[in-house]
Amino acid sequence: MNNVQIALTLALVIVGIYLISRIAKDPMAFFAALLRNIVTGCVALLVIDYLGKSVGIHVPLNFASAGVAGVLGVPGVAALAVLEKWII
Repeated sequence: MNNVQIALTLALVIVGIYLISRIAKDPMAFFAALLRNIVTGCVALLVIDYLGKSVGIHVPLNFASAGVAGVLGVPGVAALAVLEKWII
């Protein structure tokens, strides 16, 4: 294993431990925040899709974009719109 693989593995382990500790500390608060992100992200995705057509922004409604919107919420939808407009 090279240094990049070791660093990525270490970062993944640290993120995993952090998530497990957050879930174990207060599982209802974690899942409530996740549900809030899913709802607001999907609503923002629909709004961007419908209103963005007039300015040339089209974020496709598929499992990948719904997953990003669900996990990251509104910032994830904004990142998808930026990626679609300036990179793709």
